[in-house]
Amino acid sequence: MIRVSLLLIAVCVSASHLAAQTPKVWIYSDISDPTLAGNNKEGTINDPDDVSAMAGYLLLANEFETLGIVVTSTHRGEHATTPDQAAWADQYFGEAYRSEVAALNESLDGYPDDITFQQSCIKESAERFDPRNDYVSLDSYDTVAALLNRAQQDDVSPSDPIHVLCWGSLTEPAILVKHCLTTGKANVLQRMKFIAHWTNSSLHQGTPAHPEHVANCREDAKACAYLKSVAAQSKIVYHECGAIGQHGIVSGAPSGKDYFEAFRTSRLGTLFVEGKFAYGSVDHSDSATYWVLMPGFGVTLDDIPADGTNTPAIERANEQVFRKHSRRIHDELLRRSQLAAGDKAD
Repeated sequence: MIRVSLLLIAVCVSASHLAAQTPKVWIYSDISDPTLAGNNKEGTINDPDDVSAMAGYLLLANEFETLGIVVTSTHRGEHATTPDQAAWADQYFGEAYRSEVAALNESLDGYPDDITFQQSCIKESAERFDPRNDYVSLDSYDTVAALLNRAQQDDVSPSDPIHVLCWGSLTEPAILVKHCLTTGKANVLQRMKFIAHWTNSSLHQGTPAHPEHVANCREDAKACAYLKSVAAQSKIVYHECGAIGQHGIVSGAPSGKDYFEAFRTSRLGTLFVEGKFAYGSVDHSDSATYWVLMPGFGVTLDDIPADGTNTPAIERANEQVFRKHSRRIHDELLRRSQLAAGDKAD
């Protein structure tokens, strides 16, 4: 009887696992090698907060189906001559991930053997979106074409879409949307959901009169305005997180080096801590875009409008919810960091 019961439990668990859809994810990030000297306040070319967000994502990689990660999607002129940043990311993140994926799978299962990276098509040109351009041809935009091609495959549908996480400039997503609308591929856009970090906020950086006056929107203001207008017409699904990553997850985090030192037992945990440690905690605010895909950790996509809007009331409520769940979020990352180091779960 006990063996029969255990078998039934195993069958039920397996069926439940098969029924649950693992979110498909594509990431556009302005991340770059933090050892490259630049003019921002950290002395780097790009804000290193994406380094911490990426390390956190890799610790959670079994929760997602990673279809693509585009790095250095940015407009910094210095990148015209910097080394191949996909190669850097493969060495910096990829080697750490490959060295610890076996330990993670031993305890949690479902991690892919490898995670790969692509260098952005705008990294060297620093090109910004031109709303007068119809973008019929994507010959000059290989990382835009790569997402389009992936979205057209049979395993992607409106019910199982690609979640496009936007961690910086919106140039490449805007080119993709303009191309699809110009070339009669509007149906492909229904196979994607855009989830943006801080391209709008009435509460932080922006104002109620000008919520678009925030860094990630100013970076390519025309791209940002275009996507917002298309979302308002329900031609794309666009979830605007606002600043809930920074002022919810990050601000609500445990404070002090003692807590975060425990991450250093693993390579991925060390990258998470060392990416950007400021004001007593890790700045991984872009991570809000993937935590909203994780049930049980506070804010979900159901809590964020799909039309690109982000009212002060909604942003404040989501910020408070993430702040309440921040300790659980960080404890989960710490647990996985320790598993990556080979520490067995109790």
